[in-house]
Amino acid sequence: MLKKDYKARVTGNQFDLNTLPICGARTRSGGLCKHKGNVRNGRCKRHGGASTGPINQTFGKSHHRYVHGLRTKEVIIMRKLL
Repeated sequence: MLKKDYKARVTGNQFDLNTLPICGARTRSGGLCKHKGNVRNGRCKRHGGASTGPINQTFGKSHHRYVHGLRTKEVIIMRKLL
């Protein structure tokens, strides 16, 4: 079920779990998962797949781990040139 199909089934701000699809992923025992899947990809929270990371990788001052920039590639190259 896709998002547009799901939105068509939900009426007036009501959430109906019966409209969600069954996950259906293969389990380690060889059977099928019987949990309710989510709207995005039809899989449950256990079988939704690993995160692929951020869409846009950021570098420099916009990165969450940026502290001072003294060890960036550009600064290290500039120090070697001096």
